[in-house]
Amino acid sequence: MKPVGLAILIALIAAPASAATCAPPTLTRIVTRSVGPDILLGSFNAEPVTLYRKGERHLRNEEAPDPEQRRHLLTIVAEPDIWMINLMDQTGKHLVDPGPIFVAHAPIVAGQGVPAVFQELEFGCEAAFVRARGREAGVRTVDGKTARIYALQAGDQRLEVLLTDRGVPAEVAYYRGARTVLTIRYDAFEMGLPDDPTLFQKPAGVTFRAEAPR
Repeated sequence: MKPVGLAILIALIAAPASAATCAPPTLTRIVTRSVGPDILLGSFNAEPVTLYRKGERHLRNEEAPDPEQRRHLLTIVAEPDIWMINLMDQTGKHLVDPGPIFVAHAPIVAGQGVPAVFQELEFGCEAAFVRARGREAGVRTVDGKTARIYALQAGDQRLEVLLTDRGVPAEVAYYRGARTVLTIRYDAFEMGLPDDPTLFQKPAGVTFRAEAPR
C-alpha cells in the first residue's frame, strides 16, 4: 500500500479544524519511496511517489503505474476541488470539499492509532515541524549523507525526522515499540521552482464522475 496517497485521502476528507497549516510559499517538488525489509525491490511498493505543493490549497500526488491492479493513480487538489484519477483507463472521481476550511494536508504518518501530534508532520514542512516539536537525538547516514535525527515520543510510539545540514529532509521513520511501521526515504526535495499552474488544473481527456466527500 502506498502510505502517501492514503494519508492525503484521509487528510482531505477528515482533517481536524485544529490541524496546523502547511503552506509552502513557492512550488515544491518532493520525491519519496518506502524502504525496509518488507519492501521488495522492484515491487510497486518500492516505486517512488512524486508530490507537488504550493500554498495551502494546491497539491498534486503522482504514483507509479501498478499494472497488476490496472491503475496509475494521480491526485490533484485545488481546494475546494479534488480530482482522483486513474491514468491507466483515463477515468476519475471529482470531489468538492464541503468546507468551511479549504486547506489541503499531506501528512506523512496518518491513520488509526497514530498520535495527533505525529499527524502534524507534513510533506513540504518537515523542517518547520522539527523546529516546533522535535529534539535532536544523534546522527545517522542516509544514502551516504550524514543527517541529524530529530525525535518525538508519544508513549511507546516514536517519530524520527532526519535532516541534512542544509535542513533538507533525508528520511522519516515511525516506530511502535520495537517495530518499524514506516520508513520514507527522500530522493528529491526542491523548493522555489518556477510556477506551473497546469499542475493543479483538471486534466483533459479524463471521464469523471461526481462524488461527495464522506
